[in-house]
Amino acid sequence: MLGAPPVAKSIPLHAFQPLPAGQPDAVTLQVLTIGRALIEDRKDWVQRRYETRDGRRCAVGALRGAARLLNLHGPQTGANTILLSVAMSRGFNDIESMNDNSSHRQVLSAFDEAIARARQYSG
Repeated sequence: MLGAPPVAKSIPLHAFQPLPAGQPDAVTLQVLTIGRALIEDRKDWVQRRYETRDGRRCAVGALRGAARLLNLHGPQTGANTILLSVAMSRGFNDIESMNDNSSHRQVLSAFDEAIARARQYSG
């Protein structure tokens, strides 16, 4: 198993707030917010790999890492679906292609757009 993220990450505390009952989209928002935080620093982001031994992640690896931090099981289809829709709106066929053919700033911007969409759905 690849290593857990370093403890020194500054993940917003509001991302770990208890989920309101009956709001599954809140999970999507949490996964996206934590995923973005995991790769916010350029040195924590990677291309052409999901995750490295030293904790760097691509966009998909960040979503998976966020799900692990939240003790979620199974694919986080909500977060993946929203980030995929952002990737497709930018001309990519999948999240991996967007990550591997974009700058770090562009990937963070995609997360920001996905988070904004998730807020619309859960609000």
